[in-house]
Amino acid sequence: MKRLLAFILCAGMFAAVAAGCGGTQKSAVATEDEAYKSTYTLKKNVNDYDDTLKGLCQYFGALGYINPIDKNQDVTYSDMKGELIGAVKNTGKRFQAQHTKDTVIELYEYDLKNLNSTADEVRGSVEKDGTFVNLIGETVENCYLSNNKKYLMIYTDNTIDGDTKETDKNYTAREEVVKNFNSFHEK
Repeated sequence: MKRLLAFILCAGMFAAVAAGCGGTQKSAVATEDEAYKSTYTLKKNVNDYDDTLKGLCQYFGALGYINPIDKNQDVTYSDMKGELIGAVKNTGKRFQAQHTKDTVIELYEYDLKNLNSTADEVRGSVEKDGTFVNLIGETVENCYLSNNKKYLMIYTDNTIDGDTKETDKNYTAREEVVKNFNSFHEK
């Protein structure tokens, strides 16, 4: 009898807690998301963003490719060691793309006035064939150097099938992201 009473009380407490937290919190979050999105979606012009990695991330956030970095930094990206590929120290950002969970977008910034031999090697290889060899000898594919040569993007989506480019929505999405990446503050 005591177990039955304890079970009923636990079930009642769970139902009360679940009911008390449900609607109000979701609407508050939805309102915050809508306000945030309206702030960033109004600014889809590339010239509204600084010519910095943060500006590029904000621009990609406004376009809906990634979670905007200012919203919740703990969840939206991982910091990468940009210096390992000759980029500015601690500037790399790794994002889960918004349009598919199968896609990861990494962004890096180079200081064009202070390029080292690693930067020259990586950037040269990416310009040549869209790849570079990382520190452990693996070839990193689907790399892009922006038209202004200041930013590097690694776009990883293993679901893209080369035979169905015209009908593959992930391929089409990648082409759009690459187009906007290349034109970010192009000179």
